[in-house]
Amino acid sequence: MNLASHHCPPENRKFVIIVAFLASAMGFIDGSVVAIALPQIRAALDATFVEAQWVSNAYILTLSAFILLAGGVADRLGVKRVFNWGVWIFVGTSLACAFAWDSFSLIVFRALQGFGAAIMLPGSMALIARNFPRAERGRAMGLWIASSSITTAMGPLFGGFLLTYGGADAWRWIFAINLPIGLLAIWILWLKVPTDTPKSTGGIADLDWTGGFLLTLSMGLLATGLTFLDSHEFAALAPALLGGGVVVASVAIFWELRVPNAMIDMRLFKSAEFSGVNVMTFLVWICMGGVTFFLPMMVIISWNLPPTYAGSMFLPFSILITLFSPFVGRLVDRFGTRRLLTMGSLTYTLGCLAFALAIFHREYWFGLLPGFAILGLGIGMMGSTISAAVINAVPEDKTGAASGINNMVARLSFLFAVAGLGAFVSFLYRDTIQASGLHVDVQNLMIEAGFGERLKGALYQISTVELQAKAMDHAMIILCLVLAGIAFSSTLVGLLSGTSVDNEELIEVN
Repeated sequence: MNLASHHCPPENRKFVIIVAFLASAMGFIDGSVVAIALPQIRAALDATFVEAQWVSNAYILTLSAFILLAGGVADRLGVKRVFNWGVWIFVGTSLACAFAWDSFSLIVFRALQGFGAAIMLPGSMALIARNFPRAERGRAMGLWIASSSITTAMGPLFGGFLLTYGGADAWRWIFAINLPIGLLAIWILWLKVPTDTPKSTGGIADLDWTGGFLLTLSMGLLATGLTFLDSHEFAALAPALLGGGVVVASVAIFWELRVPNAMIDMRLFKSAEFSGVNVMTFLVWICMGGVTFFLPMMVIISWNLPPTYAGSMFLPFSILITLFSPFVGRLVDRFGTRRLLTMGSLTYTLGCLAFALAIFHREYWFGLLPGFAILGLGIGMMGSTISAAVINAVPEDKTGAASGINNMVARLSFLFAVAGLGAFVSFLYRDTIQASGLHVDVQNLMIEAGFGERLKGALYQISTVELQAKAMDHAMIILCLVLAGIAFSSTLVGLLSGTSVDNEELIEVN
């Protein structure tokens, strides 16, 4: 069989990159802008802090759980067909999110949107790999990554502008804008991209759906338990949910060790290097999740700055990643992963400390913006380096599975950042409110409103607004110091596990 016949005709290959870019743009914009839109969403839907956490977590949970299965489905049914389904699901559920009538409906639609993203986002890369010959894939991937980086940089800026000047329901346009973008991608895909032949003759029934279900259930139980730890209404359920999550996770590991078509190849974790780099990924991306979820709420509600400021503060971060990332590969080849991982995690630690100092002085221009620049430099060093360390830690025929696992770990870390750190932030916020001299009834109303909700009605007084700002700032200072400790611990994990030690020998997986 002539494999070249399955590649897109040369004159149409630019359209493959355009389709991949449009799909990635939807996913990246949606992921980064929703955090900025949360204060407006909470006000419009009267959502609690816990419900706001699940607006984010529902999406991340289904995206993380099904992203590994999506590749297997595409191999069996064809990349173009499955990618097309992913775009349709993502666009349809985005439109549903735009018309959500309460917080529960938005959470449900976000979970379905995450399922569509799990099919669509990996399909972007697979679409390029399937339609470009090997000699041209590097350049095509570079163009795709460069265009996606621009989207990552401009997405929060555009979202902040829209939320500032678009009125009380502008948050709905954050989701609705996916409709024209998605339909354009589907139209180009239908007209310009040929249908590919499935690589696998097996059916989708032999995929590890049981593993996917167990993973989703365990992560959902653990995330819900963490979210409920500081909940006034559901705190009593937290231990049972956390215990249930641990039990189901144990069952999932037992299943994955014994099933022949496991979604997660647990044998890869026999390598100290592979285990270490995934722990590093989890720790560093927990810090990233904590920063991106909580800081926009503080800027908008506590500092009373418009959403344009919350969106613009991500710009130095994105620019530094975009500028620095292309050089990381050459630096890894020259210096190895040890120095870059160590320097990256230490730089990330300094970024979190800079945030704590900026919040203490309530300094945006000369505090938060430089902090995001430092953070971008740290992630720029670590992002590609972690990928290289993952690939170097496993045999060549296991690199795809290893990369998929590391990608899933990074996304799950966001889930636990929002859930676990949310309970911690809520506790700190409540502690400051209770230590104030306000009447206990007023305190209870402020605690019920929760971290990051704009006070209104009788609660909107100078004393309560000032107390809320003080409580939010105090919680964020402590959080940033904790994040700095977590980021620094990733360095120690790397050193102890051998992750940051350059090793040319690959593990043997039996």
